[in-house]
Amino acid sequence: MVLDEEKIIKAYNDGQSMTAIAKELGTYAITIKRILEKRKVRLRHDVKRAGTLYVKGGDELIEWAKSQGRPVTKKELAEHIGRTKLSPSYFEKYPELGQYVTIYEQKDLQDNLQKLYTWLQKNHIPYKPGDRTRLKVSVDALLLGDYSNTALQIAMKPSCVSVKRHSENMLSKKNRAHEAGMKIIFLYEKDFINLDELFDRIK
Repeated sequence: MVLDEEKIIKAYNDGQSMTAIAKELGTYAITIKRILEKRKVRLRHDVKRAGTLYVKGGDELIEWAKSQGRPVTKKELAEHIGRTKLSPSYFEKYPELGQYVTIYEQKDLQDNLQKLYTWLQKNHIPYKPGDRTRLKVSVDALLLGDYSNTALQIAMKPSCVSVKRHSENMLSKKNRAHEAGMKIIFLYEKDFINLDELFDRIK
């Protein structure tokens, strides 16, 4: 089977993983990797160390999100660039983007979430909002880069969720983080009085 190398390179540079490309083309990830290496494409783990990532249009995406006048969803961001899913690399290369993504509908929780994202961006801490890849349950912010073993979760209970369900959700996230060897930091209302105290907790 002859593979379209240009198509592979474009898909990879657009943020698709080697595994996803291989599955789409009916081949193996190692085959995709060999083609990328042969064509001198910098692989993402190497690019990350160099401080750049192969995603583009992030600045335009941020401006579009700002212009909406409301927090947008990750789905809306993906659709705006003609994709069904937004690559996590966008949040690594453009951490400001996380400020404009909505997760909660309840206003006080949304306000605190935006405060958290603003604080992370201001302190140049890369993160992915609403991540569920590492723990298989959603956390408000999966930290990246030097903090990649830490997740942040606002522990305030949404009004639409029962106390029992909320407690179960928090316990599930705590247990999954423990199983994955990760640190999960739960944030309460008092923590938003001075978010700078988070520095000591995420080290």
